[in-house]
Amino acid sequence: MLRDKKTMFILLFLLLFITACATTPKAGGVYHMVKKGETLWEISRTYNCDPGELAEANNLPDSRIEAGSVLFIPDAASAISIKPGTTLSHKTHATTKKEPPKTVQKNRASVSKDVPHKSAPIKKSGKPRFIWPVEGKISSKFGIYKGMRHNGIKIAGKNGMPVLASAGGTVIHSAPIKYYGETIIIKYNSTYSTVYSHLKKRMVSTGGTVKQGDKIGLLGKEEKTGKSYLYFEIRHKNRAKNPLYYLPKKK
Repeated sequence: MLRDKKTMFILLFLLLFITACATTPKAGGVYHMVKKGETLWEISRTYNCDPGELAEANNLPDSRIEAGSVLFIPDAASAISIKPGTTLSHKTHATTKKEPPKTVQKNRASVSKDVPHKSAPIKKSGKPRFIWPVEGKISSKFGIYKGMRHNGIKIAGKNGMPVLASAGGTVIHSAPIKYYGETIIIKYNSTYSTVYSHLKKRMVSTGGTVKQGDKIGLLGKEEKTGKSYLYFEIRHKNRAKNPLYYLPKKK
């Protein structure tokens, strides 16, 4: 019985993987003024929200934010002042929401002009939450691109180059998928998963565990074009998210 439920979960995940996912906008929230040194990940942790959803709500192309700019925090009850170098836990966040906020931004118009500032990659415990699975240029973007909906990005590379686990976890799928070729799906935790397609070779099996940075496969070629690239997805609660919201920025 347990095995049947696991099989149904994987089949449901794969169904969601090959179909576009609609998003539902959230109502209500507050504005947060970004201070020097704050990152998108740090702010999302403070307000107990997903960094991808926070980036989408503010129409950000990636994880970079600038000091002096203002972010809209969906569903937040009040603005929270973040101490440098600290990230509030869910319990602390719940308590802080009841206290008068030190800095509340109600109107974008009253905010000074943005001050350019390069933020650090989204991090947790000093390490990137996700890393680039291969090094290369992005050949296809997330979302509507050339008239088609893309749930992930394509990263160009060389045939046979190693593909690394962007995040550690359990391999819930390691087999070919129609239109996507050799594919690996890794469940990072209870809410996140990473997807790797168009592989030349898979080096992990379903049910196995991997660590971040482990070699999981080799990059292959697309039959139609003969070009080598990795199709890569990051999913939160089975919903495709823009990987650029989660990956460290390229130097």
